[in-house]
Amino acid sequence: MSLTYFCPSCWSEVGAITICPNCGADLRAFSGKSYEEKLILALHHPEPTVPIRAATILGKLKARTAVWPLIDIATSAKDPYIQESAVEALGNIGDDQALFCLDYLSREGTV
Repeated sequence: MSLTYFCPSCWSEVGAITICPNCGADLRAFSGKSYEEKLILALHHPEPTVPIRAATILGKLKARTAVWPLIDIATSAKDPYIQESAVEALGNIGDDQALFCLDYLSREGTV
């Protein structure tokens, strides 16, 4: 079984190359990103289990840098499991913006 590589900028399938042929992103720059930054990028991965895992880990890490990206996922995801994982992560992070979003979602009846 071979590995499948994706560009972290546009999520196009790419081989083991250094420049994405689809968007031109320098794939070497990805290695310099922090773990949290990589997880935040993974929230938009096309394989549905990846955003769920990324949101779960961000919540366990209480990653405040992920609050706005998680709010975006919680309020716009079409997949209810991805949306649920973002909502749970926001609850685990628990900062003021996360709690405000959760309060809003609970009153609107969208979650």
